[in-house]
Amino acid sequence: MHSESYRPEYLDGVFGHPEIKKELEAYLTSDFKGSIFLTGPPGIGKTTLALCSARTFGFYPLEINASVSIRSYEDVDRLRDSCRGSINIHSLLLGNTKKTCVILDELDGSDPHAQNKIVEWIRDPGRTVPILCTGNETPTILKRNSIVKILRCFPPTAREIDIPEVHDLLKECQHDIRRVFHRLQYGESDPLPRFILPPTGTPCEKAFIETQKMFGIPDPLEYLVDILGNEHWSKTTLECKPDDKNVGIHEVDIRQPESHPGKSNKSAVKKRPKEPIHD
Repeated sequence: MHSESYRPEYLDGVFGHPEIKKELEAYLTSDFKGSIFLTGPPGIGKTTLALCSARTFGFYPLEINASVSIRSYEDVDRLRDSCRGSINIHSLLLGNTKKTCVILDELDGSDPHAQNKIVEWIRDPGRTVPILCTGNETPTILKRNSIVKILRCFPPTAREIDIPEVHDLLKECQHDIRRVFHRLQYGESDPLPRFILPPTGTPCEKAFIETQKMFGIPDPLEYLVDILGNEHWSKTTLECKPDDKNVGIHEVDIRQPESHPGKSNKSAVKKRPKEPIHD
């Protein structure tokens, strides 16, 4: 997909976020005290910023989806033990000496107890690797810890985009960069056709509607009367035989949607007589 194949590798290729870039540079060129948490709406470029900043300043980015991989204390301990050395084993096997930068993606989706363990790891004075975190929302445990610096990412403003077409496209996609790339690659998705099931007028359907009215829920079939011109009703007629005996015949009129609007729909009315009820 274009969203992956055109993802920038370094900070120079990232559009916007000048203040976030300066904060990341200051953190990754220092002694890694504390951590940085990038928050903002989805598709804004939080993970891309973290990955590009790690590569730009000579780190090997170790990206971990925290919402999937970090669900308990044991998961954090295993990650912590594997990052005791500043150089990743994978980097040593490849012959480079890049230090590891841990990137915990979607941290807000991880287990709250595991988040406490992550904060303990961030406070550890013996930690030798920088930790960058991303998430759509800021977990409560991080809001209460000043050791974690929270940086909010915002979409690009109209002043930063001089091309009206791009600005309109961003507004249509709600400034979600992934959605922009998907729109450019696949085009606009066609809406699914709406199939309206005509009402049947059966007793079970009427009972369902009455139950909805009991709880104040709108009738889902009410608007179909205006759209399809349907009216459902039942009637009982009395017919007299020569012996003056009344036979009650229960007739139910079922009106189907008009196939030709404006014309008579008498052919759509069907009568289903039930068994006669003798007096």
